[in-house]
Amino acid sequence: MDFHIGNKTLTRNSEPYLVAEIGLNHNADLEIGKRTIEKAKESGAHAVKFQTYRTEEFIDATNPDVKFLFDIFKQYELNEKFHKEFQKTALDLGLDFFSTPLCDSAVDLLSSLNVPVFKIASGDIVNLSLLNKVIQTKKPIIVSTGAALPEEVIRAISKFQRENVEVCLLHCVSMYPTPLGKVNLKSIPYYLDTTDYVVGFSDHSDGTIASSIAIGFGAVVIEKHFTLDRNMDGPDHTISMDPVSFKKLAEDTKQSFLMRGDYGKNTHKEETSGWFYGRRSLYKQGDSVMSLRPALHTKEKAVLNSWELELVGDPSLLPEGPIRLAPIKK
Repeated sequence: MDFHIGNKTLTRNSEPYLVAEIGLNHNADLEIGKRTIEKAKESGAHAVKFQTYRTEEFIDATNPDVKFLFDIFKQYELNEKFHKEFQKTALDLGLDFFSTPLCDSAVDLLSSLNVPVFKIASGDIVNLSLLNKVIQTKKPIIVSTGAALPEEVIRAISKFQRENVEVCLLHCVSMYPTPLGKVNLKSIPYYLDTTDYVVGFSDHSDGTIASSIAIGFGAVVIEKHFTLDRNMDGPDHTISMDPVSFKKLAEDTKQSFLMRGDYGKNTHKEETSGWFYGRRSLYKQGDSVMSLRPALHTKEKAVLNSWELELVGDPSLLPEGPIRLAPIKK
């Protein structure tokens, strides 16, 4: 199943599509947000993504155990004006703009902005009411799978299939940063084998190596947190890529895609052109039959190649040198 983002069509064989997850890294500042979008474009991103919510609608303000979380999200809550400004900046630069809704009113706001896709956060792959709300928009959905149990992912996929939803499934590990030994990139071919979706990777590890390998495993969409400066104040800047590292990500994933190639054993003509020097023909030397270079059979069909031992016959009757198949007498 192909995946559509606006007028773009992503297939399992598409070049890497990079999402700069700005998230909360706008610091609730319009100019910082706009400059972050501009730098994402310069760094090679194809899309920018934010988070859309009303804090009271997805965090219990009365629970003291999550007051710190409530305060953080409240500080970075974006109103409609910010969304429109950020969307315009992105679209003017040729970037796709979309967001992760964390509550029903966020879905309504993003629908009014006609975003091309919705992104479901890992924690909401088990949130039936929010999934139902997003599905009702009839928009394609990018779904992260971090911290989800296998049966929870299967349950969500079954729902998407029943509802005929266009989905891009992202492998994800909800650890910040993810230790390299826990990235578990083999989840990507697992999703490719067990679904017909375009598959991607929401990468929370440091550096570019995990995303580059993910492309080799068949991922198309790569999502990485993005910031102007990792030293800025805010909850996510330290786990985000800055413009220099994101540019390296764009370069590395492009090279990884070139290296991925096609499924199966594929032999290039540049390889077979070296057979004369790298392979062997059969030669008579004294009393022995030997496999020697060069492979004269690549230029003279009568010469036996090194697999054709059964055609040699009695070596004592052969002349010295390359062994030739006797012509058939008519």
